[in-house]
Amino acid sequence: MRVLIVEDEVLVAAEIEFLIAEAGLQTLGVAISSEEALKIVEQERPDLVLLDVHLADGPTGIEIARRAAKLQGVAVLFMTANRRRLPDDFAGAIGSVAKPYTEWGMRGALRFIAECLRDGGATRPAPSSLELSSAWSRKWLVPEVGHSTH
Repeated sequence: MRVLIVEDEVLVAAEIEFLIAEAGLQTLGVAISSEEALKIVEQERPDLVLLDVHLADGPTGIEIARRAAKLQGVAVLFMTANRRRLPDDFAGAIGSVAKPYTEWGMRGALRFIAECLRDGGATRPAPSSLELSSAWSRKWLVPEVGHSTH
């Protein structure tokens, strides 16, 4: 799975690259502005975009998510310190991971999303670090904690 990181803080982006590799996924690149992110998304069609809401050129993450979500096969996950900045529909994104995140929490979210994208649905509840949008939760038929699909 190819992952694009859209994050304007260099140290945060480097840490995320490390976590992506640990999860067995491939980093497609790092974009620090909305213009750069949209260009890569439209040309390279990553499987997953890890997206900060507020970039170097302003609070443009929501617009990037809306545009990326319209492309077939491109999924978006917000990384944000302020969930209230996100619209109720998550702008078409899978959901969000709260900043500051733990390595364990981000790794768990990445693995869960990779499994769901690969398998077309969930076989287990989402990790507590991941807040899923209601649309993606329904699409993946995510079981509730304490319930099994087997």
